[in-house]
Amino acid sequence: MANSLSLKLYLATRARSRRAARKPVAPQDGAETARVLAGERNGEASAPRPKGPLLWIHTGQDSHALAARELAHRLRSERSELNILFTTTAEKRRDGTRDALSQLAPDDASPPVRRFLDHWQPTLSLWTEPDVRPALVAQTNKRNIPMFFVDAHTAPSEPHGWRFWPSLSGSILSDFRNVITGDRVKAGSLRRLGADPARTEVIGYLEEGTAALPCNQAERDSLAEELEGRPVWLAVRTADDELEPVLDAHRQALRRTHRLLLILVPEETDHPDGPDAGPELQAALQDQGFMTALRSAGEEPEPETQIYIADSIEELGLWYRLAAVSFLGQSLEASGGVNPFEPAALGSAIIHGPNVRNYRRAYGRLASAGATRMVRNPEQLYDALEDLLSPDVAATMAHEAWKVCTSGAEVTDRAMDLVLSELDALEDG
Repeated sequence: MANSLSLKLYLATRARSRRAARKPVAPQDGAETARVLAGERNGEASAPRPKGPLLWIHTGQDSHALAARELAHRLRSERSELNILFTTTAEKRRDGTRDALSQLAPDDASPPVRRFLDHWQPTLSLWTEPDVRPALVAQTNKRNIPMFFVDAHTAPSEPHGWRFWPSLSGSILSDFRNVITGDRVKAGSLRRLGADPARTEVIGYLEEGTAALPCNQAERDSLAEELEGRPVWLAVRTADDELEPVLDAHRQALRRTHRLLLILVPEETDHPDGPDAGPELQAALQDQGFMTALRSAGEEPEPETQIYIADSIEELGLWYRLAAVSFLGQSLEASGGVNPFEPAALGSAIIHGPNVRNYRRAYGRLASAGATRMVRNPEQLYDALEDLLSPDVAATMAHEAWKVCTSGAEVTDRAMDLVLSELDALEDG
């Protein structure tokens, strides 16, 4: 691997910048977090209720919540005024975002449930949790809050502990307006738990996936014309420890595929120092001998450009459409990976490292379909890249990835129809 003082200096500078930006953690922070989470379990909200309609999505175990979060994102794209609240019964929960709040579910007893519902006053509710809590369901139904159940592929034959309360388990699901599940065996189990046969639909399971990221079509067509059929691969959110392996793989591949273009989306793109990172990275790469162009400087990839630094995270939909192969960063090191369904939805074959804990289920589904290539070191990264630069191999992988990505689309569409129709009815009423 070729080394460069400039590149080493660049990486060292980024590391120092990160250390300086880290907020010191006060000793009491852990205790304060525990206090807040305990309050949420007691029905005490840790955030104000936003104005406007509120969809409450009860996701149960947080590791299965990504599919519900995609559904929420699509709903907000249809109804920007819709607020989203996620609850989970996991020990921990994901942090809220600007588009969705997150709370631990209240303990299943009347006082915590009442406090929870008094504060949040959901407009309607969607459940993917197999452990349907009787007190929470009963109180929600008592307040005439519409509830829908969408099976997220996690429900056991009978929720834990319900066998001791047959009269309860045989009626609790009757409070749901609609029940969606993935197969007839599961549908029979849910009907025995009280689901109305007339309102139980066997469609499929709510699965992780993602709608295609947008892009400017005119910009895409213009860049595709400029590239004139050049082979293109993409490295997304490459961490500092991954940059040299990516460059080394590109350098080796250039010896056999001279017109190969690497589109590089560095990790710093969505970092507060992102605007300064692009020019610094460009200087470091040029010092290594690469011919580069910088997106933020208004430069376009010329025929001699070897690396195009795409320092704008908002354009990922554009880059995935142009690249036949994508290396997804944050995965050779211990960062946890990035969402693989974004390239899968746009026909880009996927290479990734082993550290993908943030999207473990998603990568597992894609791997089972032969839709990804996992690498553990720089040598394997080059081998995978060389193999996938064959158009037939990349196209086959991309097609399998697309099939996995869209496998839960029908359920997501049906859930959206139910929620949006109910919102329309509530507004008209």
